[in-house]
Amino acid sequence: MRSLRTRVLLLVTGFGLVMAALLAIVMHASVRQYYNDWMYAKSRVFVQRIVQTHPELWRDYLADPPGFGARLRQYTLYTPHTGLYLLDREGRVLASSGQRQAFPPDYRVDLAPLEQAMRTDTEAPAVSDDPDFPGVRSLVAGQPVLHDGAVRGWLYVVARQASFETAMPEMLENYAFRTAAAVALLTIGIGSLLTIAMISLLTRPLTALTRAVERVRNSGFSDALREGFFPDSERDDEIGQLGRTFREAFDRLGEETKRVRTVDAKRREMVASVSHDLRTPLTALIGQLETIRLKQDTLSPETQQHLLARAANNAQQLRRLTDTLADLASLDDPDFRPQPEPIAIGELADDVVQRFAAIAQQAEVTLDVDYPDGLPLTRADAALVERALSNLLDNALRVTPSGGGVRVRAVRSEGAVRIEVDDDGPGVAVEDQPWIFERFYQASRHRERRGSSGLGLAIVRRVAELHGGRAGLRSEPGRGSTFFIELPA
Repeated sequence: MRSLRTRVLLLVTGFGLVMAALLAIVMHASVRQYYNDWMYAKSRVFVQRIVQTHPELWRDYLADPPGFGARLRQYTLYTPHTGLYLLDREGRVLASSGQRQAFPPDYRVDLAPLEQAMRTDTEAPAVSDDPDFPGVRSLVAGQPVLHDGAVRGWLYVVARQASFETAMPEMLENYAFRTAAAVALLTIGIGSLLTIAMISLLTRPLTALTRAVERVRNSGFSDALREGFFPDSERDDEIGQLGRTFREAFDRLGEETKRVRTVDAKRREMVASVSHDLRTPLTALIGQLETIRLKQDTLSPETQQHLLARAANNAQQLRRLTDTLADLASLDDPDFRPQPEPIAIGELADDVVQRFAAIAQQAEVTLDVDYPDGLPLTRADAALVERALSNLLDNALRVTPSGGGVRVRAVRSEGAVRIEVDDDGPGVAVEDQPWIFERFYQASRHRERRGSSGLGLAIVRRVAELHGGRAGLRSEPGRGSTFFIELPA
């Protein structure tokens, strides 16, 4: 594949050659026309001077008709190729400067072009017959010959050097083509130099941009895209716009690559965590069922009931984990869209609290709900918000000791509505707080006490994000925690 520079150079060279050929043709035609005009003017002046110098030309002819041709040859002594003739008014040849030859009795020279030129007094060359070359038309000039005040004939000049059937003189042809060739070569040379300079000016930033792209590609989008990568991106032209576009595109690609790597890392972590969380209750379940099967005859009914209850508890835990995974997968689906409708957050929170009242009473934990009158409606998916609040209440009740309390509040917050769940649990360690909403987070020392799979808070955050809101935490170790969801009012 030819490079851009080669292609443009070939294009300019071809254009130069075509222009040189056209220039040669134009110059050849111009020089030929100039030569014809010059020869016609010269012939016209020549014949006028003869007539003016010899006003008795017709009398001289009548005095010696056979010898008048010799006199005409004297006039053309220095221009032997010029034909000079004396014609009568009908165009018959009476005398010639050339070798004496007999013209046919019916031969007539066409005098119409001369008469037309005399009437219009035009400077355009006249073209008519060449008596010595029948059938050939040449550049001619003429002047009437007077005698006793009347036109008796014509002094007729044929400039054969400018004949349209005769090649241009070699000197003029060489001059024209040499000039055209010189101009063409000069044009090609200047055009090539300008083309090389223009291509260098254009390809330099493109080459730099190509190197920057290759550098970013080879780095796998791991390097920060510094300004030095795109040195011409600040130019106020198409090259600068292209550089800025590439930089923005690679910035976005870098962010997407980082996001994909993060998601992939989370996926691997999730697979490992799911495997761990599934393995623990599943192993216990298998062990309990095997114990019942192998020692059924030796176990007391109370022991069997105890083992069956624990097996059922482990099975329920497995079911809750798989259901939570399914819920989180559906929320992460790119095609998933919430179904928002105007809802009263305070009333929804009160309904959820009522469902958890029995669990709180069994755990000997007080459960209160508080929301002010006139709280603005919120467009939200009621089922999703209910699920998120249920997860927060479930976590709060798990970590709150007997005799403690859990409080649910719905409050207004600068163009948003916030649902807060406050507990009297042990709180969240400072080092764990930035990661508490991550999926399968296992670093918390209170995780076992929470008894959760590590997905409940991830669902809470995802629900908040789907509604354009956010989820957060305020906590001091040993003094409880406050988890909240903030939704646009």
